[in-house]
Amino acid sequence: MTTISVGMLGCGTVGTGVLTLLNREASQVAESLKVHFSVKKIAVKHPDKKRTLNFNENVQFTGQIENVTTDPSIQIIIEVMGTLEQAYQAIYQAITNGKSVITANKELIALRGPQLTELARQNHVDLYYEASVGGGIPILRVLSDSLITDQINGLTGIVNGTSNYVLSAMKNEHSSYEKSLKQAQKLGYAEANPTNDVEGIDAAYKLAILSQLAFGHAINLKQLNRCGIQRITTGEINGAAALGLTLKPAVVARKKEQTLFTLVGPVAVTKQHPLANINGVENSILVTSAALGTTSYTGPGAGSEPTANSIMSDLLTVTHHLLANQSGISFNAPSNKISEHSLLDLSLRYFVVIKKVNETNFFREKAKYFEKIINIDHTYFCVTTVLTKDQRSELGSNCKDSHFYPLLK
Repeated sequence: MTTISVGMLGCGTVGTGVLTLLNREASQVAESLKVHFSVKKIAVKHPDKKRTLNFNENVQFTGQIENVTTDPSIQIIIEVMGTLEQAYQAIYQAITNGKSVITANKELIALRGPQLTELARQNHVDLYYEASVGGGIPILRVLSDSLITDQINGLTGIVNGTSNYVLSAMKNEHSSYEKSLKQAQKLGYAEANPTNDVEGIDAAYKLAILSQLAFGHAINLKQLNRCGIQRITTGEINGAAALGLTLKPAVVARKKEQTLFTLVGPVAVTKQHPLANINGVENSILVTSAALGTTSYTGPGAGSEPTANSIMSDLLTVTHHLLANQSGISFNAPSNKISEHSLLDLSLRYFVVIKKVNETNFFREKAKYFEKIINIDHTYFCVTTVLTKDQRSELGSNCKDSHFYPLLK
């Protein structure tokens, strides 16, 4: 039996979930891999705090991160403490001390992933981060392993469970945005400060990670077209439903030749669209590739156990590499030089909400731009024909307080 020594940074909801899974699956791992995982040290802010852990072994808690990252006996570090700079410095220190690292830190990987991946390669250790996107969905492994020989042309998905829960509640329970968000917070799906979720920041980080593996391109997050869900009203949800549409918080990336068109924000989908029935905190990612067409990957996008399960999957992969003396492989992230533009630069159909128009005969004069128009409580809800960027701008300039939502096929 081989013993693998593990250190952890952080022991909150996800960290506790990891310990629970390690304890529960210990006998199965021992039987299949002939390995025993020994969690030696865990760095936390309050090491003297009383904790109820579903873990049979004694673990040393420490308030000093370097006590874990520099311990020569520890082979693998699991980082679940969050933050950016502190986590970056900790992982940098761990890698340069010859330790493989597993992290669930989406912000860190989105902003510093390429640098840390290269550092891991130079130091012949692994860096894995399946849990950073999609909760329990093994999407990164699909992109880096299963589809490595295919040509990926597009990604479309729901990758933020909080935003999806809020919009699902607004539609299914006919509740307001504010009430739905409070309910998400009460259930533990949203933070006390939900800014990263509802403004699309969390989803943008995840799209950046997906893009690195799918297209070999690190998205410029400062230039990314990003919009949150805060402005969506129950009236807009109902107007979309009356036209057979559903509003969903999406990430989109489409590659055309050497250009990547991206978007993070609410979109409209038909009832037949694969994302239409993805509700609550569930996540789903659609991958379009040359060989397979469109494939779908769906599962729980939040929660202690799904995220911990992804970390465990990485832990087993890293362990295989250690035993075979093959560390330093990590996720495959090719590098391609491609330009990046907003998805809205393409010709698209739209679901449009129009509260006021500047011209009396607006809809008659612009009839060629619309497929459907309905009026509910003095608000127009429309489905457009395929519009160019200029045509969309022309329509928008003639409408006060209008909202344009891309209508995905």
